[in-house]
Amino acid sequence: MKEKQLIFGAEVKSVDMPDNILKDAIEFSIAALEECSADAEPCDPIFKSAIRSIKEHMDETWTPHWQVIVGRNFGSLVNHEAKRFAYFYVNCGRAVMIYKT
Repeated sequence: MKEKQLIFGAEVKSVDMPDNILKDAIEFSIAALEECSADAEPCDPIFKSAIRSIKEHMDETWTPHWQVIVGRNFGSLVNHEAKRFAYFYVNCGRAVMIYKT
């Protein structure tokens, strides 16, 4: 398994995405989640709003249909379009998985 890499201000664990899309996804995610406290629960309205804004931004900027998962502990097995997957950690300690279906 590869070591995590610090890219565009996030700790990137896995990526299959062009740099311009990755940079935008990371920067927007960091900004959107900045308002969430470190102990915010996924059911908190501000947390849900942040995740929704990331998805809407990706859909509007890079064409639909993007999926966004944010959390601390989760497993996944996803199918995605080629060159449209990123999994990274932002400064609040949350994992962000973004992929296009």
